[in-house]
Amino acid sequence: MEELKSTTTSCLQWTLEDEREVSKLQIILRDEFRIKGNEKQAQIVKDVLGCLLKLIKEWVYKTALKRKLSLDIASKAGGDLYISGSFRLGIHESTGDIDALCVVPTFVDRDEDFFGDFLNTLEAHPDIKELRGIKDAYVPLIKMKFFGLEIDLLFARLRFEVVNNSLRDIKDDSILIGCDDQSISSLNAYRNNDIILSLVPNQEVFKTTLQLVKVWAKRRNLYSNKIGYLGGISWAILTAKVCQLFPSLPPNRLLQRFFTVFYKWNWHIPVLLCNIKEPMNLTIKQWNPKFNEGDQQQVMPIITPAFPCVNSAFNVCKITKKIIIEEFHRAAKLTKKMNTLGFNWMQVYKKHDPFKSYTHFFRVDALSSSPEEHLKWSGFIESKFRLLIQELEVHSQDIIDVRPHPKAFHTTNTEYKCCTTFLCGFRFRDLHKLQSYKQEYLVDLRAPILKFCEKIMGLCHREEKSTNMRITHATLGKLPIEVFEGGLRPLYQSSRRYIKSHKWIDQEIERGVDEVIEDIEVVAK
Repeated sequence: MEELKSTTTSCLQWTLEDEREVSKLQIILRDEFRIKGNEKQAQIVKDVLGCLLKLIKEWVYKTALKRKLSLDIASKAGGDLYISGSFRLGIHESTGDIDALCVVPTFVDRDEDFFGDFLNTLEAHPDIKELRGIKDAYVPLIKMKFFGLEIDLLFARLRFEVVNNSLRDIKDDSILIGCDDQSISSLNAYRNNDIILSLVPNQEVFKTTLQLVKVWAKRRNLYSNKIGYLGGISWAILTAKVCQLFPSLPPNRLLQRFFTVFYKWNWHIPVLLCNIKEPMNLTIKQWNPKFNEGDQQQVMPIITPAFPCVNSAFNVCKITKKIIIEEFHRAAKLTKKMNTLGFNWMQVYKKHDPFKSYTHFFRVDALSSSPEEHLKWSGFIESKFRLLIQELEVHSQDIIDVRPHPKAFHTTNTEYKCCTTFLCGFRFRDLHKLQSYKQEYLVDLRAPILKFCEKIMGLCHREEKSTNMRITHATLGKLPIEVFEGGLRPLYQSSRRYIKSHKWIDQEIERGVDEVIEDIEVVAK
C-alpha cells in the first residue's frame, strides 16, 4: 500500500480522507479476507511453471522426431509457456488457480499430441494429481494439480516451425495468421490481459481496484462465468472501463463509481475499452451484433479488447443479469454514504448467504462410482448447470425468482461413491395476482426440468452404470449438512407463502424423457 501511495498520490491528488479509506480497504483485504501479496508463494508458482515448461519443451522435441523432422529442427523447435489471468494482472490469490498457455510449433497436433502424448506424460508424473483433459470445452484445456497448484493449461499452435519467445509482439494481430479458432481463443486469453494493462491510465490503481472488485464479487456470489455470472476477464474489463472514465480517482472512489456506473449502465450499449478494429489482412469472425444474430441476443455485452473481440459475458442470461444489477444497486446505495459517519466497508462486503434469502432449492447432484470419473462428470454438469437457469427463465420466470449458487458442494450419497451438489435457490412471486383469495395455486415446474434433462442427455458422453445426474427439490431443512458453512444448519422461519405439498420426481438422466413420469408440481398457498 505504501508503494502504491508513493507512486500515484502526486498525480492523483489524493485527499487525506482518500488515503485513510484506501488504507482501511487494504486492511480489510489482508485481515478479514486473507488477501495479501506473498513473495514466497509467487516464487513457488514460478518454480512449478519452470518445471512445466521443461516438460513442454521435451515433449515438443520428441514430437518433432516423431514427425521425422531433422535433429537440428527438433532441437530448436522450442515451445513456450505464458501466464494469463489474475497472475498476469498481478492480483493472484494464493488459493486461486493459474491460467497458463502452452504455445507450440506448427507440426504439433492438438488431439493427437497435446491430448495424447503430452497428457500421458503428465499422467506419469508423480507430482501431478487430478489430471483431466477437456477436449470439448469452448477453449480446450488440460486441468491439473502440479505440486499442489491448480493449473488450467490452454493450447495454441502457431504457423512457425520454431517457437521461442514468439509472443514478444503479442499485440500484433499478425501472430494469429494461420491459427485455428481454438488457438486464437487461447492466445487471446493472454493478449487480452496484456492489452487491458496497456489501456488503463494507472496500472497500480487499476490492480488495487480490481482486487477490491473481485473480492466483492466473490463475497456476493457473483464470480462464475460457468454458472452465468461474470468471470475474471469481465470483471477486469469493467474495472478498466471505470479507470478510463475517471483517470484521476483513487481506488476507494473508483470502487464507488464502479457500482454506480454499472448499476445505471444502458446494456444495449456494449462496454468497450477501445474501438473495435478489423485488420485488413485477417478475415476472422468477431463480435458484431449488426450481422451476427447470436450476438444480438446477448444481454450483457462486455467486449474484449484484443482482435477478434468477443463478448466475455456471453453466458449471462436475463436472470443472472438482473441479479448482478441488483447487487450493483445495493453496493451503490451503501457506498454513497462512504464519507458519512457510521459508514462501514464490511457492510458492502457482507457475504451473501443463499440460505437466508431462500428456503426452496433446486438441487442437482452429479453422481459417479469413482473419483477419476467424477472429476470429468462433475465438471461437465457444472459447465451445463446454467442451462437449467435458462430453461427456468423461459418457462417459469413469471412465477418464481431464482438465484443459482456458484459454489459446488461435495456431499454424500448412498448409491454412488462420489457426489457433487449444485444449488439454485428459488422463491415464489406474489401469487395473489394469479389466484383468487385463499385459493391454492399450482406451480408446474415439469417443463424446465425435462428440457434441461433432454439437453444433458443430448450433450453428454458417459458410462451409464457408473455416472448419473439427479434433480430434486429441497427445502432448507432437507439440504445436506455439507452445504452449510461449518456444518451448522441455520434456523429459519417459513415464509408466508410456502410449499404445502408436492410430488417431485428424483429425475435421473438415465430415464427416457418420453417415459410417463410423476408430475413435478408444487402447491403454494
